[in-house]
Amino acid sequence: MRFKISCLVVAALFFTVAAQDGIYGSFLIGQKFIDLQPLNDILEKQWDYNGNEFANNKWTFGGEGHLILAKRLVLGGRAFGVFDHRKFSTGGDSENTNIDDLSDLKLTAGMGIANIGFNLLPENRFGMHLYPMAGAGVQSFVFQAVTEIPEAERNFEDVLENNDDEMITMGKIGFVTDVSAGFDWYKPFENFFTIVPGLNVGLMAHFEIGYSFLPVKLKWRRDIDPGGVGQVEGGPDLQFSGLYMNLGFGLGLSPE
Repeated sequence: MRFKISCLVVAALFFTVAAQDGIYGSFLIGQKFIDLQPLNDILEKQWDYNGNEFANNKWTFGGEGHLILAKRLVLGGRAFGVFDHRKFSTGGDSENTNIDDLSDLKLTAGMGIANIGFNLLPENRFGMHLYPMAGAGVQSFVFQAVTEIPEAERNFEDVLENNDDEMITMGKIGFVTDVSAGFDWYKPFENFFTIVPGLNVGLMAHFEIGYSFLPVKLKWRRDIDPGGVGQVEGGPDLQFSGLYMNLGFGLGLSPE
């Protein structure tokens, strides 16, 4: 029985290697619009935010990888996100919070998607691929408000003993679906050097545009584990969904 299973695994791997048109991966940088005004309004009301708002247009950073089987079937995944940091001080003047010197606000958001698609272009000497894709994965938002630790107390023992330091962390995480289109330009260095026997190494430029959807509205939690019990009612309706565009540069492996 084990021998039969081993043979099936070897046969499947052989078919995958023999049928593939290439394995590709790239680092991504892009732009995404996120409506953060509901969060800014709450911060302004709660802490006299002084106009130091989170911007709606965000640079995104991440990575993607995909392989093409039998010249047409595309399997892959991508993950990208944003990080924004705002620094200010209430100076203990706020009447609506018990944090004496709130100095750091941090917002992290992103998503990870697994995709399946179809390459529309036949094999060509320009190394171009064009493929619509559909996928599913997870998206998340994490918001942190951190009290700055006095410089005189910045050692391990003092931090453990100081019960006055406060850090608020709230987040939301959930299922997301996605439709997109990817375009590659790939140039192999034929017979230049070998990483994997039988495959050329090459440079790749990648562009993608997509739109992500949240099937259900996500709720904030003090514990962002979906199985946690720290659900928070209300809060701004933030979601890492909608239109996005990414540009990538990376490497590929293609048959010699």
